[in-house]
Amino acid sequence: MTGASAKAQSEKTGDRAWLHEAIMIASVLGMTLAAYLGTLRYGFVYDDDAQIVANSYIQYWRHIPLYFISHVWAFKVPQAGVGNYYRPIFMVWLRLNDVWFGIHPAGWHATAIALHLVATFLVYVVARKLAKRISVAGFTALIFGLHPMHAEAVAWISGATESLCAIFILAGFWAYLKSREGNGAMWMTLSCLLYAFAVFSKETGAVLPLLVFAYSWIYWEGAAESQNTMQRLWACVRSVLAYVPVALFYLLARGLVLHGMGHTLVQLKLREVIFSVPSMLGFYVKKWFLPYRLNEFYDMPYWSTLNFWHVIMPAIVVIALLLVIWMARIALGVREVKFALFWIIVPLLPVLDASVLPRDELVHERYFYLPSFGAALLVGLALDRWTRSPRGGKVFGFPVAQIAVGLLLAAGLGTLAARESQIWYSDFTLYQRGYALAPHNTNARTDFGAELVKRGDFNDARVVLKKILADDPTDTTARLNLSRIDYMEHNYAESERWLNEAIALNKYDADLYTSLALTDLRLNRAGDALSNMREAAALRPNDPTILYAYGVVLELNGNCALASDQFRSLLAIRPGEGYVEMQLNHCQQVLSRTSRN
Repeated sequence: MTGASAKAQSEKTGDRAWLHEAIMIASVLGMTLAAYLGTLRYGFVYDDDAQIVANSYIQYWRHIPLYFISHVWAFKVPQAGVGNYYRPIFMVWLRLNDVWFGIHPAGWHATAIALHLVATFLVYVVARKLAKRISVAGFTALIFGLHPMHAEAVAWISGATESLCAIFILAGFWAYLKSREGNGAMWMTLSCLLYAFAVFSKETGAVLPLLVFAYSWIYWEGAAESQNTMQRLWACVRSVLAYVPVALFYLLARGLVLHGMGHTLVQLKLREVIFSVPSMLGFYVKKWFLPYRLNEFYDMPYWSTLNFWHVIMPAIVVIALLLVIWMARIALGVREVKFALFWIIVPLLPVLDASVLPRDELVHERYFYLPSFGAALLVGLALDRWTRSPRGGKVFGFPVAQIAVGLLLAAGLGTLAARESQIWYSDFTLYQRGYALAPHNTNARTDFGAELVKRGDFNDARVVLKKILADDPTDTTARLNLSRIDYMEHNYAESERWLNEAIALNKYDADLYTSLALTDLRLNRAGDALSNMREAAALRPNDPTILYAYGVVLELNGNCALASDQFRSLLAIRPGEGYVEMQLNHCQQVLSRTSRN
């Protein structure tokens, strides 16, 4: 063969390899899209109603500066200056979706799917760089894209913060890898910019420099390690120095906005935090290998003693799994296995501190979204090792065994992902599953009881709500929902009793005073209604629902001047609201007639 013909043959082979790789990537993304396409029919669920539908902050461009000087839930409780969630880029993402789709959930679900597809593509790109083999990257992306544990982050609109942050981390890490190949300053600048977007999207973004450091250490290519430990350490430190200014700026902004780096939500003893870790880790291991009967709510208590089944046994399982993976590192690739384990463990560490997590929310599948890249890479390495064989034919340049395993994996995981995402269809399907699988979880049964009230299923709602009170006589939310049942059944005196009991237990819940004001109006006590609405407005002065109700009650009490102020305040938050403008015009007409008389 002449040199020219050999070169032509090489180019032809390269073009074919590129085409085969493109087909493989398109297939992975296509199957991932197919698994989640059904979510386009889903509505706003769980936190979506508060965080999207009723969130005045995301409805106008002028509120964007507020995203950077307040925590995520400041729109609901503006006077509460503390929180643990500082995510301005995520808020910008919500604003963009509001511009594009308003309150039509199909569009929001479409962009949630799009984020997951982008993250899946970046998983392929990074895995390709790490393992240097297309088949490993393909298996890794396939598992990441279709694993049912990601249903929460994809099917739930508010869960998109996971995929949004993961995109910036994966892209930032890829840019770092590119910086090692040339044009280092340009690629590192891009990596630092993506790091900034990551940390301002979700707190997990802070792990990027740690991932870079780990890669530099594990993939060290200097002289003999035993002779150059300090040289190696300094080289690894230098690799992350560019991220330091971004990290310091983020920490400063977070500290100023949240009045600290974070806040303890549950006061726990150190042994409770430590003894709860094995069951939390065991949960993620179990759901990774057995991803069915997924849920938003789980009965996961704190542990303060060495309980065998919930502390010792999960610890044994996790340690045994780590030992198996470690023993397989030679066969799978020492560096790749080490780095994959690091990628699993480090992003998971922050959510293993039970004291900073809300009670009854110790575990969520979405917390494993970013760590799952490491888990998917390990499985991808194993599948590639077991299916790589010189025997047998090839399809699109890949061994038949790899194609067969990939298709079987896609069919199984895709079916499970589509099925498990169905609980996010509506509040009822979500809370019904939650109550069925976690009947002792306070959030699950409270939300299910409230949803039954909303659906008018009062008898079943009473059973659920009174069971809550039997277990916890101090629960105010159950009393609020019982009062709503009596209100809708015109038992206003009984509704008032429930609300007064709840307020005696919690004097800082604006919803209790608002409901009591409505009950007062039904009992022809306009003065009492005004007093209670004043309390509600003092607790949540920027809540549109409360502003409107307060204005109406003021108007009913004949105080159109103050009512007009409330309606103007509401229009400042939500300009152009027709029903508010109508109430304001009516008040102005009353004031005009009064002044003429």
